[in-house]
Amino acid sequence: MRPAREIGREHRRKLGSEQKTASSTPTKLVVAAIDFGTTYSGYAYSFLSDFKKDPLNIFAYTKWNSGGGPVTDKTPTTILFDPNGDFHSFGYDAENKYDSLVNNDIHQDWYYFSRFKMTLHGQTKIRREMKLKDDQGHQMPAMKVVSEAIKYLKTHLWKSLCEKIPGIKDTDIHWIITVPAIWDDGAKQFMREACQEAGIPNNQLDLALEPEAAAIYCKAISVKTDGSSFEPGTQFILVDLGGGTADITIHEVGESGNLIELSPPSGGPWGGTKVDAAFDNLLENVFGQHVVSSFTQKNKSDELDLKREFELKKRTFPVEDTIRFRNLSKITKILKKTGQTLEQTLTGTVYEGHVMQKRDQVHISDTLISKLFEDVKMKIIQHMKEMLIQHRNVNTILMVGGFSESKVIKMAVKEAFPRKTIIIPEEASLAVLKGAVMYGHNKSVIISRSMPFTYGISVAVPFDVNKHPESKKTYKGGYYKCEDNFKVFIRAGDTVTPGKTTIQHVCNASTVSSANVEIYRTKSKNPIFTDEPGCANVGSIELKLNNISAEITPVQITMSFGNTELSVQAKEQGTNNAVVAKFNFLH
Repeated sequence: MRPAREIGREHRRKLGSEQKTASSTPTKLVVAAIDFGTTYSGYAYSFLSDFKKDPLNIFAYTKWNSGGGPVTDKTPTTILFDPNGDFHSFGYDAENKYDSLVNNDIHQDWYYFSRFKMTLHGQTKIRREMKLKDDQGHQMPAMKVVSEAIKYLKTHLWKSLCEKIPGIKDTDIHWIITVPAIWDDGAKQFMREACQEAGIPNNQLDLALEPEAAAIYCKAISVKTDGSSFEPGTQFILVDLGGGTADITIHEVGESGNLIELSPPSGGPWGGTKVDAAFDNLLENVFGQHVVSSFTQKNKSDELDLKREFELKKRTFPVEDTIRFRNLSKITKILKKTGQTLEQTLTGTVYEGHVMQKRDQVHISDTLISKLFEDVKMKIIQHMKEMLIQHRNVNTILMVGGFSESKVIKMAVKEAFPRKTIIIPEEASLAVLKGAVMYGHNKSVIISRSMPFTYGISVAVPFDVNKHPESKKTYKGGYYKCEDNFKVFIRAGDTVTPGKTTIQHVCNASTVSSANVEIYRTKSKNPIFTDEPGCANVGSIELKLNNISAEITPVQITMSFGNTELSVQAKEQGTNNAVVAKFNFLH
């Protein structure tokens, strides 16, 4: 086993000056990226010929029509299936169709899903067969929901490409799907398999980590407009604030302008939907759960308009002393049917004077709206402070993602870090998408990454009375052994190089045709046992052999660390016969 080593600043600079590897050379005519978001999704692409001339010459589809509302640069991550379970529509089309079905009271047998991406966040054991619940509680396999959403975006993108280049072949495209850097291995594998279900060939697909993609784009934009911001040696923190998650990384610019990751990706479920949830909770406290429930069940059109209205106000707040909500008037009418006015309901409560009805609009004080941001704002700022304590040379903060456009978040970051240079690109919500296209053309732009976890396996070793607890003592094969020892393959914080950092391990097949190596993971750098707190069995390496003899042949496994996904290859020792090997992080 060859463990990865920590590298210092001078070695990092040397890494940044290395030439591109052959494997990073683009070979496809087009790189197409899909940004599958929690609240909104979109796509972009560029041609190899254009990329060679100007990497920023990227086409992003920004004409999603809400049907009466403004045209947006992304469409809602919302999908609708008919009563037979067949795909019907996606995005604004799905929202508007479902609204029509509800208004005509014929929606009961349809399946309507929105903001379902967060189902994949924070789970160490994701099941391939897991199901999602829709708006009415109906269930459908998550794999089908996600794959159909990706298929829609893929098809939409394909039509756009065909209009520009008639006769283009699907084999001319290399696909990139963006994923949060803080996602677990199982979530990444789930997304890859969903892409395959959507018709994207495995050998034409790469996953791009969202904050990395944004960093690539922001650096390129800065270099084009003001090269001094990202000179070699510059360290910066990238804060990607989306609908579901806050994804945060720290990078250094290498000698050739490539990027070196200094800290493992981190963050949490601190996206804009947390503010949405706080707003929903506020409405229940003000109007009563029964009234709000009646509103959401019987007035889908008004509920949809309210969500769109709040999304706009969430980004532009604060602008005035009280925030006016035209679409809350319907709730007040439902409240009146219970025999109470809004004023009567709020008398003597903490909301008196903060929520008022004026004509056909409900006004909510800026003080009350500000509180909706407090929890998520505090968590984002606190996490950034903890990261910057460990990296005191970071003087630049890059903010991207739709939630970073919120004035509240912008002001909070500026107040918390008054001495840092804060950069928010004009197209903050498209930074991940365009950066993903650039990454697809040149993956060698990421020189190194930092491992977020320690990975290894469970082994039994000779029992040592001075080192091992009696509870781990077993007798096997004529010897006393200590079970559950954590054999480390690579440690949390190790610097790894994409395509180059490999670890080898030899195991014996459990039968003449297969083997299964359980993989454990922890954030601890020096785990001792695989059952200690923080350690988890997250998956396995599955091997299929061609060996048909009666003997069990040792198999040499080579694991690759440093890419956006873990990968593995294997061969029989002595014969060098190839063995089919893959990581499986789904349960």
